[in-house]
Amino acid sequence: MIRNGLLALAATAALSANAAAQFCSDNTYKLHLVTATGTPLPTAFDPVVNETTAIAPNENVYLAFDPLLPSGTYYVHVTDNPLDGLDQVLSLNDPMDRFVSVTNTAGVITLSLPFTNNNTPAVFGLGLNGVGQSLRLSPFSAPTFSVCRFKAFFGDNWDLSGGPTNPYLLAGGLHPVTGQCSIRSYEGFRIGDGNGSDVTGTAFLDSDRDGVRDVGEGGLANWQVRLVTGTTAVTSTTNATGEYRFENVAAGEYTVELTVPSTHLATTSVSQVIEVCECADVQVLAFGAALQMLPCNARTIGYWRNVHGLQKVQQFGILATLPPLHLVNTCGYYVAPGTLHQFRCYLQNANAWNMAYMLSAQLLAMHCNVMAGFVHPNCVIQDPCLGQMTIAQLMQQSVASLMAHRYTPPCSAARYQQTLLKNALDRANNNRIWR
Repeated sequence: MIRNGLLALAATAALSANAAAQFCSDNTYKLHLVTATGTPLPTAFDPVVNETTAIAPNENVYLAFDPLLPSGTYYVHVTDNPLDGLDQVLSLNDPMDRFVSVTNTAGVITLSLPFTNNNTPAVFGLGLNGVGQSLRLSPFSAPTFSVCRFKAFFGDNWDLSGGPTNPYLLAGGLHPVTGQCSIRSYEGFRIGDGNGSDVTGTAFLDSDRDGVRDVGEGGLANWQVRLVTGTTAVTSTTNATGEYRFENVAAGEYTVELTVPSTHLATTSVSQVIEVCECADVQVLAFGAALQMLPCNARTIGYWRNVHGLQKVQQFGILATLPPLHLVNTCGYYVAPGTLHQFRCYLQNANAWNMAYMLSAQLLAMHCNVMAGFVHPNCVIQDPCLGQMTIAQLMQQSVASLMAHRYTPPCSAARYQQTLLKNALDRANNNRIWR
């Protein structure tokens, strides 16, 4: 009797559970697809999958949880959206980053990744309509059977026995632990138009060195960026505003690398791994770089002709390095002081009757600054007349001018340009125009 009674109770409980399971529905808590700022993606009817689907312009798709969703831990992944139902998992992030802890405080969603092993895990955006947080779904690979069509899932009832590549690991019905209805929601979306992918991005001058592009921080022009895969690489050059583009990139994984010259120091990562799904353009996170903290503390002509300057000239063997400068005197003759006394007299007697002489004196002072380590050749000036250039470039222009025009008295055709060069060197020797 007791056993039969227990059997009857068990049968009744099973029937009740089955009945309850019949009333468990998916999408009780809607999955919202949004931009990084929380704006819902537009939707349109897609005849290929015969349903209304969200349309994303690029791979930066974010999942915003419903404001009524209970707090808890949920599993999130992305599959394709084929007609034949043979799904494949397209998520490329670390499987441990697919477990998302949701804290719901009066409708404000806060997210964390409780099991992440990464120092830089998935990026969070703003939640639905800018309230709370959302989870970035990318990166993911290109679908094999449903071109540019994807489906996002989240749920609290998962079976990982088949591994993270099992597209059906999220179950519905009754939850085996809580006995309540499992939470499972999904939403399809399409990326781009399937006409291929351009990889684009920017490089900017990070003046405050914080790794973030702020208002007023301009682009870095004529910098090289490489798109690398396997053993091949393609190079692009940034335009005047720091933008670059690689056109018609095939689906696959790539590394985008910024080449940073010795004049600058990177303030962001110079290498980024991206996944191209060949559906829409891929926007790479901006590269930032700042000017190197180079020694740019010059001394004037007056310093180099006094006892301390002359000691430096002797210490660094500067006299032997003077002939390539093509220094000239008042009469326009090439000279190269060979003793400290001649060196001092040359600077002391410098005058602007022959502008080439005055240019030579300022050039000589800057040459001494460089040789003694007070100024690095890559120090950058911002001259009001000549614009932005390095000290090396300014010195090269000055030497070229002296080689071409060694005598420039008043009314000389080349005098004006030599005056500009002389003034720029004078300002730099006085530390007035360092950028």
